[in-house]
Amino acid sequence: MSFGISSGVPRRALLASCLLAGTLAGCTSGGGTGSGGRAAAVSTLGLRRRAARDSTALLARYDATVAAHPSLARSLSPFREIVVEHLSALSEADAATTGAAGSPPEVPGEPARAVSALVDAERQAADERLRALGDAPPELARLLASLAAAGAAQAHLLSEVTA
Repeated sequence: MSFGISSGVPRRALLASCLLAGTLAGCTSGGGTGSGGRAAAVSTLGLRRRAARDSTALLARYDATVAAHPSLARSLSPFREIVVEHLSALSEADAATTGAAGSPPEVPGEPARAVSALVDAERQAADERLRALGDAPPELARLLASLAAAGAAQAHLLSEVTA
């Protein structure tokens, strides 16, 4: 089964997807306010919403890239679906986190540069999630760390997509 990715990668992509799905299944619920009180709950919700907005923007980038370069649709589909799962994990406790991220992002005219832009966007989202770890309560920190690791893996695997 080939998704336009160089040899050896589809198996790793599938493995990464399976691992991510297992990780998300184990750490996606919101939890209560606990001893942190209302301020901690509001902070946690804010962190979740920011991370969900990042995923929404990343999803918009995938959609804009496929619209600009339909030949990449099959190759990018598995990566896009993982971003959808990330957004779902972040949004499950708060329907307000979903929605449009503004105007569609600009997509480079060359397919290879468009894929590079996706790689950069995946890395940026992963970096943002890592930066948020210090402010997140344990359960959300585990989720953000898992999503950051998955984003870094996505970026690596995307770098091997051929146009």
